Amino acid sequence: MQKYIRIWILHSIFYSFSFTLTTTIYQAYAIRVLRFDVNELGNAVFITLAAVALGNFFAVPLVQRFRSRRVLLWKIFASINIVSWALTGFSDMLQRYTLIFFLAVAQLAGAIGGLAYSDTIADLIPREFSIKIFSKVSVYTVTASLISLVISFITFSRLGFVLLSYRICYMLSFVTAVISSGMLWLMKDLVKKDNIELSISSIISRYKNIVLDGKCKYYIASLTIFTFFINIPAALWNYYIIKIFNGNELWISVNTISSTLASAIGNYILSNLSHKLNPKKTVVYSSIFISFVPLLFLVSPTLETQALLNLFSGFSWAGFNLMINIYNLYLAGENRVYLVATLGILTNIGASIASRIGSAVSTISLTAMQSIFIASGLGRLAVFFYMRKKLPEI
Repeated sequence: MQKYIRIWILHSIFYSFSFTLTTTIYQAYAIRVLRFDVNELGNAVFITLAAVALGNFFAVPLVQRFRSRRVLLWKIFASINIVSWALTGFSDMLQRYTLIFFLAVAQLAGAIGGLAYSDTIADLIPREFSIKIFSKVSVYTVTASLISLVISFITFSRLGFVLLSYRICYMLSFVTAVISSGMLWLMKDLVKKDNIELSISSIISRYKNIVLDGKCKYYIASLTIFTFFINIPAALWNYYIIKIFNGNELWISVNTISSTLASAIGNYILSNLSHKLNPKKTVVYSSIFISFVPLLFLVSPTLETQALLNLFSGFSWAGFNLMINIYNLYLAGENRVYLVATLGILTNIGASIASRIGSAVSTISLTAMQSIFIASGLGRLAVFFYMRKKLPEI
C-alpha cells in the first residue's frame, strides 16, 4: 500500500504544479491575448463549471459499470483533464474560442476522473488516518503549486506581459502534465470492486436516497448554496484587477502565490493538529473568514493590499478545503460515488448560473459589478448560520 500512496503523492505533486500554473493565468490569457471582454469571460467560466456538472452526470453509471477498472478510468480521464488544461494556452494558434473547447473537455474529463479517484483513494486511505494523510499531502501539493507560481512570476517580470511569457508557462504546464499522467499510469487498485450495472431508474433512485439521507441532504444543501455565492464573481476577479485596479499578470501571480503560501502553512499546521480537529467546526468557522474575502477585495486597490488579502484568503480556505475532502470521501460510506456526483452536479450547475448572472450584471456599470462582490460576501455569511445548525457531524 505504501508504494502506491507514494505514487499517488508524486502524481499529485506534478498535477498540482501543472494545474495551478494553467488555471491561474487562463483568464488573464483570455483577456490579454485572446481579447475576451467581461461577457465572453463569463461565457468561458459558465462553460467551465457547467462541464463539470455534465461530467458528474455521466460519471456515476460509467464508474459503477466499470468499477473493477476504476483506476483505469482515473488514469484515462485525469490524463485528458490535465493535458487539456495545458493546451488551453495554445488557443491563439488555432481559433480564440478553442479556449472554451479545451476548457469544456478538461472539466468534463476531470469530473469523471475525479469520481474514479475519490472511489479508489477512499479505499486506499483508512478513515482514521485520513485527516493526517490528506493534510500532509496537501502540504506537498500546495508547495508544488507555489513553485509553479513563482516561476510564472519570474517569467512575466523578466519578459513582460507578452505572448512569449504565456507560451513558456503553458509549455512548462504541458510537460509537467505529461509527467503527472505518466506517474498515474503506475497506480494499481488494491481493493477489487465488482461491476454494478444500473438502470436509469436505479440511478435516479440512488440519487434520491442520497439527497433525502438525514446526513447528506444538509451537507449537499450547505455546499450548493455556499458554492453559488462563492461563484457569483467568478469571472470578475482578474478582470477587475486588470481593468479597474490597473493591475497586470504580476498581480495575479503574486495574489495566487500569497494564497498558496498561506494554504501551505495552514495545511502544515492542520497536519500537526489533525488529532484535535473537528471537521464540522473547522468547516463552519472557516466560512466566516471566507465571507469577508470579496468585501475586502473591493478596498484592496494596490498590489500590497491584494497580497495581504490573499494571505488571509489562503488561511481561511485551508481548513475548509481539507475537511470538505474528508466529508466527500467518508460521509456516505459505500455510496460516496453518488454523494460526490450529486455534489458535482448541483454545485456546478449553481456555480455556472451564478457566474453567468454575475458577469451579465457587471456589464451594466462599475457599481453593478461592485454589488456582485458585496452580494457574494453577504451570501456566504448567511450560509454560515445555516451550516452551524444543519451541517452534520462526521
